[in-house]
Amino acid sequence: MISRQLSKNRIEALTDGIYAIALTLAVLTINISEIPITGSGSIVPALKTILPQLIHYAIAFFVLASFWSAHHRQTDAIKKVDNIYAWLSIITLFFVALVPFTTDLIGDYGEYPDAVAVYAGNLFLIGTFSLMAIYHANSKGGLISDEIEREYIDYFIAKSLIVPVICIIIIIFAYTVSATGSTVIFLLIPVFTRILKQIYKKRTNDNT
Repeated sequence: MISRQLSKNRIEALTDGIYAIALTLAVLTINISEIPITGSGSIVPALKTILPQLIHYAIAFFVLASFWSAHHRQTDAIKKVDNIYAWLSIITLFFVALVPFTTDLIGDYGEYPDAVAVYAGNLFLIGTFSLMAIYHANSKGGLISDEIEREYIDYFIAKSLIVPVICIIIIIFAYTVSATGSTVIFLLIPVFTRILKQIYKKRTNDNT
């Protein structure tokens, strides 16, 4: 009998492929033609002209890498998928594929709040649809592996909220304070992730 549902392995393969392409294409957003030619014999001082592009590329790369890592942990916790989970994953990948474009946009127009909003909004949607996928898997019985503890799923859902919340803060900051410095707030992601991990470990130890 032919299954009408996408298999878990096919979703994982599609995800790996799109993330690999997006991570690779993101580096092409760095426009070396903007480096001014000088007669000093060194391009190091001139590299500061593309520093914003390098920063936004680095942010996009590591945030995407964290999304990819989280997706693999998410699928490890799932024993099978349904059509809703599959389509939520596909919609997530749609926005993943847009990251090189939004990275290029903010690299060129990072001083404008609208560019920051598009960039952060893209990452917000990736995080939100990824969160919706694991929330759906958790709320619908039979998708989560029986070996996964409830505390871990709660921790994973809470962790999935970090990037969307940070993105909202960045957008508000860009429009009310400064667009140029708003993306520095992304540095709070590993801080909050670390804090949440310590809370999860403490609760796990208390329950054992």
